[in-house]
Amino acid sequence: MTTPKLKLSALLILSALLSACGDDGDTGPQGPAGPPGPPGEPGANGQNGTDGQNGSNGNSAVYTVQITNLTFAQPFAPAAIILHESGYLAFNEGEPATTGIEIMAEGGDPSMVIDEAMASTTFLDAQNSGGILPPKTTGESVTLVVPELDSDDLRLTVTTMLVNTNDAFTGLNAANVSDMAIGEHRTFMTVTWDAGTEANSETAATLPGPAAAAAGGGGASAGYDPVRNDLSDMVRLHQGVVTNANANDPSREGLASSILGEEHRFDFPTSRIIITRTR
Repeated sequence: MTTPKLKLSALLILSALLSACGDDGDTGPQGPAGPPGPPGEPGANGQNGTDGQNGSNGNSAVYTVQITNLTFAQPFAPAAIILHESGYLAFNEGEPATTGIEIMAEGGDPSMVIDEAMASTTFLDAQNSGGILPPKTTGESVTLVVPELDSDDLRLTVTTMLVNTNDAFTGLNAANVSDMAIGEHRTFMTVTWDAGTEANSETAATLPGPAAAAAGGGGASAGYDPVRNDLSDMVRLHQGVVTNANANDPSREGLASSILGEEHRFDFPTSRIIITRTR
């Protein structure tokens, strides 16, 4: 039989064990935070979004070109109007004309000039103005579109035949139109060039324009001839038409075979060309 003294000793031992193990009382205050850990590795890149669609002429610069014929009686044939970067030249003074320039300057068709430009690595855009521009008249605006990123190295080339001549043409040859602001325009006054591909006989059989038609010639048969009979065979500034004025006076200039009159003479500038950036 257990004695009361032994029970008391057992209770004291049990109490000491419970004190050592603790109890469910309140938690003490939190200690100070430790230093921050090193940065973690960057996360993986997200996927690219889907490209949006461009609007009309999105990310492009838009230009209009307008030609004024300043002559008294020289209609202009349809013009080749070309925007390109530096490096392309439609013609070079003192060098033979390309086939495109020859066809345009003799017969008034600018198509091959545009084809030759399109074959260049610097080509951007081109238009055929598509109609005869009468003397003392301003033509319709022609619109061309090029990528915005090409506007800092932009050149304008324009070629058009004076149709009451054998092979005269006017226009621009890689004129600098770079870095134009929206709404800005630039004006160029042009001279006239002799393509050097056809002798300037000024006869009804060799001119394609209305002066020859009035004299019983002209038409398609008077246009481009692949045989070059100009002695120089090189592009040069045109000296002007001779005409038949004073042809019977040996002391003065005159060409008896010419069907041109004084009204067909032309001065420099021959045309005014305005380019405007509209977008």
